[in-house]
Amino acid sequence: MMLKDLMNVPVLASARVIAGANGLTREVQSVNIMDAPDIIQYLKPGELLLTTAYIVKDDPHALRMLISNMSQVGCAGIAIKTKRFLSEVPHPAIQIADELHFPIIELPLNHTLGEVLYDSVSFLLEKRTDELKYSLESHQNFANLVLQGQGIPEIINSLSQLLGAPVLLLDPSLNSIATSAHFNVVPYSEAVGPLKELMSAYSPNEPTRNLRLLEPDHLPFRQLVIHPIQTVQFQGYLIAFSDEDKKNPLPKLAVEQAVNVIRFELLKKQAVKERSRRYKSEFLSDLVEGFFTSELEVLHRGKKYGLTDRCLSFCIAVKRDPIPAKNRGPQEDKGVAESDVFYEVIKREIKSAGLSFAIFNKNDALILVVSLPKSESKGHEMPANLEERLKEAILRIERVSGIAVSLGVGKPVVKLLDCPVTYKEAVEALQYGYRSKRSRFVQFYSGKELIDLFRLVPEEELLNFYENTFVGLEGLEKKEKHELLKTLLVYLDNHGQIADTAKQLYIHRNTVVYRLNKLQQLTGREFDVPGDSLRFRIAFLIEPLLKITSMSP
Repeated sequence: MMLKDLMNVPVLASARVIAGANGLTREVQSVNIMDAPDIIQYLKPGELLLTTAYIVKDDPHALRMLISNMSQVGCAGIAIKTKRFLSEVPHPAIQIADELHFPIIELPLNHTLGEVLYDSVSFLLEKRTDELKYSLESHQNFANLVLQGQGIPEIINSLSQLLGAPVLLLDPSLNSIATSAHFNVVPYSEAVGPLKELMSAYSPNEPTRNLRLLEPDHLPFRQLVIHPIQTVQFQGYLIAFSDEDKKNPLPKLAVEQAVNVIRFELLKKQAVKERSRRYKSEFLSDLVEGFFTSELEVLHRGKKYGLTDRCLSFCIAVKRDPIPAKNRGPQEDKGVAESDVFYEVIKREIKSAGLSFAIFNKNDALILVVSLPKSESKGHEMPANLEERLKEAILRIERVSGIAVSLGVGKPVVKLLDCPVTYKEAVEALQYGYRSKRSRFVQFYSGKELIDLFRLVPEEELLNFYENTFVGLEGLEKKEKHELLKTLLVYLDNHGQIADTAKQLYIHRNTVVYRLNKLQQLTGREFDVPGDSLRFRIAFLIEPLLKITSMSP
């Protein structure tokens, strides 16, 4: 309640505001009587002090200091009973009160301070009772909607009708969950864009805030009350428009009760979704682990998740790319891949690539069991443009969530019971891409390659083998060493054909012969000896696994 509202109490009808009239909009929480020297220590924010000013009657400066200190505390004002001990309020006190917009009320002699206190407190309690009753009725109204099977859209519409103003609910990504009818027509339909731009700079950790929307300039309501909605996790924002000229606290109470009911409704929906997701994850995890023995059972239970025998199936393993410790923020170690927001982003963006799939969490990755209509594939092969579609999805995921991900893709299988095969292939493809020190990649499974065998050998052993193979080249300049090794690599790739090597390198055949002879002299190895030739081939093969740059000019 504002101080100007309290002035309507009959006992204050003949009271007079003699200073700080601009502060009558200060909120009054309580009323107190005190005439102690250390009075300031006992005053609270929102308190109206009733006093005879006995302790400062002979010290105008002390009253000025009291008013200044009360303003700093956040008191509502001071009501002084003059003509008793203080004939009039000193000018210095009036001056500071006007500067601070701190109301000084002059009380007449026809009522005691006790009467003023009793009537003022009774008025405050009556208003509090009205507010509590309104709050309970609002809560009951919103709760009844839920009990009747209504949802969040009905709660938003009911709140909008109660306030007589627009209301909308946004999710964490600022997408509309529900809006009142105001946003179906101009001018509020035009206000959604500026509103989301304004909200993009708003932190969910901030408390309830009041903001003012500047665009469009012909809105009947411009003032916004923003309520972040938190359950187990951040759920979004409830935004209620209001008339900035009205200071009635009741609509604020209605919004708070609506927030409480919406919070519980969202929590219920989250629990239902998590339970459904858990059931799905358990089924799909059992499927890719090979715990089923009947194709009919898999089809029966998997029908609700889009699994069918009229499709080929393959798995995609999606994982967040590792983040260097120096770039890791405070939230980076909280299992972002398992968060609901990340889950939904992956689900939405991969679906936009034109794929039908069932998604679930497994270990530290998201696994997609994709159903591929046989009409989209040639034989048992993947669609020709699948890699491009998945790479575009990776770009969209990073653009939307700020998180870089990579994908491993297994080969298609005809039977759903064979999903364990394509699942393992997808995981191996993902691990292969990471072992190759790549990121933001789409890696299709292609079976074991020769280089995979060398990945099992300790890097120190590989480095010793590499250096022993090319011993004798240490004293060469970098450019010359590069030319010799490149010539040897092309020579081996062309199965020892001098002419083909010269043609590919755009050099004379005699230059090829000269370079090869020099390499043989320096290394002491012969290229036409099978053991030496194989050694050179292996050295070139393992070079990408080593932290060396001998082949770079």
